[in-house]
Order: sequence, then C-alpha cells, then structure tokens
Amino acid sequence: MERWEVFGKRTVDDPWTSVGAVHAPDDEMALLLAKEAFFRHGEGVDFAVVRLADMHIFGRPDLLAFATDKSYKLQSGYTGMGDKRRAAATRAQEAGAVVDRPRPVDKRALNPSHRRRDGAAGSEAAGSGAAGSGAEAVEGGGG
Repeated sequence: MERWEVFGKRTVDDPWTSVGAVHAPDDEMALLLAKEAFFRHGEGVDFAVVRLADMHIFGRPDLLAFATDKSYKLQSGYTGMGDKRRAAATRAQEAGAVVDRPRPVDKRALNPSHRRRDGAAGSEAAGSGAAGSGAEAVEGGGG
C-alpha cells in the first residue's frame, strides 16, 4: 500500500494545510480513509490526497540554514545582554577607549505626560524642560 498525504481547508478562504497521512492502495480508498480519519465530524470544507511518491521534496536542509546570524530576530538572541555589554566595556577600556560623556537624556522624561517612578512629572526632573538646549548651564553659571 502507498502512503497518501492529506491536505485540508477549514474554510473556503483558508490555505491548504497538511492534516496527516493515510495508507491506501488507490486514490479512491485514500479519499475515503482521509474523510473518515480527519473530516468525519465536519472539521473542514474540502480535502485532498496526494501520493507521497508524486510529491517533490526539497531534501536539502543545509540550503535552508541562515546565511548570516539572525539571532536578533529571536528572543533567545537577547539572553545575557548584560554580560555581553560588560565584556564589551572591559575590552574597550583595555584598548584605551574612554567614555567621556554621560548617557544621553531620556527624552521620555521631557514629556509631561510621562511620569517618573517617584510620581514627579518627567519635565520637572529634567530641569527647565528645554530639550538639550543647555538652559540648565546658563541658569546655574551666571550668578
């Protein structure tokens, strides 16, 4: 007996999806067995069977591998980021690189609709509320 792959559609607009396989001597028996095994309770609107020998299988999984590292697309690609950042900072320091400026201001804190964790408005925490204009230095330096 030959193996027949069974494909089905749940609604008319759905794509064909594989639902399983049956073993049958011919296509009529394969259709009957597929109906009884996978669609006897009205689970779909249409189904089809294809002889496994008639399917053209790619069979080269090595060609489906990523040509480049795409781990950034997966959640697992971001595990251990703190350790990676610390290791990069250590390598940069050993190479003589110096970070001579503080981290950039969080622009969300400048928007009054955003609140800090302590309940104060974000614009109050940023000084005068001028985004990067240097107003803090002018106010404190003049007098």
